[in-house]
Amino acid sequence: MSNVRVKGEPGFVLHWRPYSESSLLLDLYSRTYGRITAIAKGARGKKSVYRGTLRPFALITLGWSGKGEVKTLTQSEWAGPGVALLGPGLFCGFYLNELLIKFLHRHDPHERLFDRYWQCIHELLNHSDQESALRYFEKVLLEEIGYGLQLEYDQTTGETIVPNCRYRYRPGLGAFVEQADDRSGVEVHGESLIALRLELALSPRSQKEVKRLHRAIFSDLLEGRTLVSRSVYSQLYLSEATASGTASASHTETH
Repeated sequence: MSNVRVKGEPGFVLHWRPYSESSLLLDLYSRTYGRITAIAKGARGKKSVYRGTLRPFALITLGWSGKGEVKTLTQSEWAGPGVALLGPGLFCGFYLNELLIKFLHRHDPHERLFDRYWQCIHELLNHSDQESALRYFEKVLLEEIGYGLQLEYDQTTGETIVPNCRYRYRPGLGAFVEQADDRSGVEVHGESLIALRLELALSPRSQKEVKRLHRAIFSDLLEGRTLVSRSVYSQLYLSEATASGTASASHTETH
């Protein structure tokens, strides 16, 4: 395998952990090269050239080299202003990162998903509709990894999905008009499927339905694995809301 040298690549830090006495092992997400694992040598030292730049949710300019699966980081510079997600938005950001780590293969570029990730981070930062931002990111992720949803046609008749009709969405197959004795798949109104397809604002009912739908799909894909970010979020925010007797919008589980 030839030695790879990359410079000036836009990307993000998805996750890091200590490696040896002074280094970090990084999960990086780059626009052109996809997900990369790299060692940042000496990054934990006080005088490290990487100090302060290897933060999640901030766009950075990356460089790396190496022959094997694990590269050596050679460049990490700010490519824009820092991003400071707080509260629920922070855990939503960790959720995005965990989805990318679990579902993207290394060195498999997804430039459209990269751009949507950066867009979603800004939507979380600006405290806009976090629920819709997450659902649309999930939709693009599923499309990019080959599990895109069938959101336009009723699989029973082949006709276009209509807003006021109730469907049962069966992962891997699509939406079927709900029958009286049908409990397969996930119950969802046509309004929700249309809003998801066109990326319109999700009504409160649609938010719940699309969340249930995506959870069912991701649950199948995870094959028993758990999402740590979702579990931690639930423990911190939902338990707090229950203890206070309230369920304000800021404490509503979004992922």
